[in-house]
Amino acid sequence: MSIVQNVKKTINYSKKNGCREAAFAAFERVTQKYHADYAYAPPTAETLLAQKNDSTLPDITFSILVPAYETQREYMEALIECCLSQSYEKWELIIADGSASDIVSKTLAEYDDSRIKYIHLDNNGGIADNTNRAIEYASGDYCGLLDHDDMLTPDALYEMARAIKKSGSPILVYSDEDKCDSSGRSFYDPHFKLDFNLDLLLTNNYICHFLAVDTHTLKKLQIRKEYDGSQDFDLILRIVSTLMLREREGQLGDEKPMEERIVHVPKVLYHWRCHQNSTADNPQSKMYAYEAGKKAIIDFASRMGWKAEVRHNKHLGFYRIVYRNDILTHRPDLAAVCGYVAHHGKITSGIYKGQPLFYAGYMNRMDLYQDIITVDIRNLAVNKNLYEIYESVTGHKYESTLTEAGAESHNTAQELPQWIRELERTADGRKKLEQLNSELSSRLISHGRLLLDPECVRRM
Repeated sequence: MSIVQNVKKTINYSKKNGCREAAFAAFERVTQKYHADYAYAPPTAETLLAQKNDSTLPDITFSILVPAYETQREYMEALIECCLSQSYEKWELIIADGSASDIVSKTLAEYDDSRIKYIHLDNNGGIADNTNRAIEYASGDYCGLLDHDDMLTPDALYEMARAIKKSGSPILVYSDEDKCDSSGRSFYDPHFKLDFNLDLLLTNNYICHFLAVDTHTLKKLQIRKEYDGSQDFDLILRIVSTLMLREREGQLGDEKPMEERIVHVPKVLYHWRCHQNSTADNPQSKMYAYEAGKKAIIDFASRMGWKAEVRHNKHLGFYRIVYRNDILTHRPDLAAVCGYVAHHGKITSGIYKGQPLFYAGYMNRMDLYQDIITVDIRNLAVNKNLYEIYESVTGHKYESTLTEAGAESHNTAQELPQWIRELERTADGRKKLEQLNSELSSRLISHGRLLLDPECVRRM
């Protein structure tokens, strides 16, 4: 990211959150420089040839859907060329064009490939309507969603096909991504994503690009126009809520759990182009998209029957669900909720151990709800159905130690139970606490998700 972009980002952040928060964010950005040394390495010609000749993959076909509108010639050419260069050749490109001019049709007229399908629309219906028109013509097993000014890497469809084969017909597949400049030649700011993480997804659309969806599912759900700007986010959330509700009602039977139906390909397969009007380069240009994202999460919570409201996070494009009363009363899928434990301003346990408490972390993850694999007994609330597990592991009657969000600033943090305070006093005791955390985590996670709430902080 350029110096100018960083300055703009800092100014906007300061206006939204104040100078103190902006100073912390700027310090972290300067000192951490997450993946500043990133360099996209395209697959070699030998690799692409081997992929092209790979006969082990089943006949999985892709329909690449592109809603177009007055797309600049160079961007459309780059999009078409990135499809033609795919090492996996079982695809069709469907472009639904709502342009008033002939700029897109003239560009496409120069390409003679039966896999490219052009649909001229009578009017521009926006991203959702134009995509839905493309969906009507899709004949592939999976539909890949591609913005009209972005690009796929030449191995994108091959890697997607491999992941689909390995996982056994998932509903949704997504990859890592990076950004590129307007020329499409300089790549930076990669987004290396986590495997499916429900609560992280409910804070922002970390799945984003490249996204491929089972065609039958997509044709059934369609893209909803009222969520234009965050239409992909809304689609993903509806897929997830449908799977969760079916699982809750036992309709998935003996089939694999819903998490295994959403597959992550841990490789950059998508280049998100940055230019003056793109959200990638100028988030302020599409504030309506963030409101649409908030609305999509509200809809998700309603479908799940959760009593909650959705708020914008201090980071633009991120959200926080505020549950009415106790979160565990609304979330039967949760085994426990855990917060940070900090000492001298640094986190003392969990995946962010050793990090300054004021850091936001890579992709702001330290500030977000997320599913985790380990808890800390010193800042923990357990689902009432699992108290017995807590008591069998610790040898003590269950007592919630979870610090309410914001409680520390009002000096209302609940005191730790005596047995935990005694263990805290010695090195052997602290080692025992770590052992208890590990055993309790493994026992609880077999019964549900473990949720990290970053706003629940206990300072030791």
